[in-house]
Amino acid sequence: MEIPKELKGKALGDWMYEQLNILCDSICQDPKELETFVNRWKLGFHNYSLKNTILIILQKPEALENPLIAGYKHWNSLGRQVKKGALSIKILAPAKKRIEDENGDETFIIKGFFPVSVFHISQTSKIDSKSEENLLDSIGCPDLISGDVDFETIAKACPYPIKIQDSLGFSNGNTDGKTINLANKSNKASLASTALHEWAHIELGHCQDKGILFETEERSAKEISAETVNFICCSALGITNQKSRLYIGNWGGNREELKSQGTKIISVSESIIRAISSV
Repeated sequence: MEIPKELKGKALGDWMYEQLNILCDSICQDPKELETFVNRWKLGFHNYSLKNTILIILQKPEALENPLIAGYKHWNSLGRQVKKGALSIKILAPAKKRIEDENGDETFIIKGFFPVSVFHISQTSKIDSKSEENLLDSIGCPDLISGDVDFETIAKACPYPIKIQDSLGFSNGNTDGKTINLANKSNKASLASTALHEWAHIELGHCQDKGILFETEERSAKEISAETVNFICCSALGITNQKSRLYIGNWGGNREELKSQGTKIISVSESIIRAISSV
């Protein structure tokens, strides 16, 4: 992705945000690309968001194999200097506005996004004798996700009660937006995948009609969106999910209906992954 040199400040932030929406839509149509970004993110990028990870790799492909990215001052604190003339990688940071209510309580709202400069390790050089043995640990958080995350961990992290039912007819699971119902299965990975799918439905805003268990045709836009979130989460948690690959392949037939959903899908996926990682 080539960033127009004439754009600065808010104009650049707006342009990048628009491009990010397009990129997210495109990436969410390809399970192979999704796995690449998720795997890179969990190996060291996750102090940045998944969306900023996409921007980083598209501007600096070298980051795919060596995900060491930091800001100018952070590199200095690690004993490295950004090389003269190095072209910065642009990511997006939220522009927040503080709001104080009549009780004195403070909240923050996001008014937009502005570009921030970061650099890849290949754009830096060593400036002192500081040890680099633990450099990756200093920048990333390798303990975010482990390969042994199981259904019990997911159920504990989920903010909605999960109920295991002996039978749900032909359904693997459903939700009314308040409770998640799952058909009882001995395969814990399958159970976890279904729980993630239903959790995604709620976070994506698919369960607005109270008291109605959410069910739609398999090829619907909402099902594909929820299953794409499921695929991203499973990839991050080390769960193999071939079923999701087939769902994602259906994006092509629903391209207009699913337009601009990629950014929301990735945001919801990341929030679920981070919730599970905090258990």
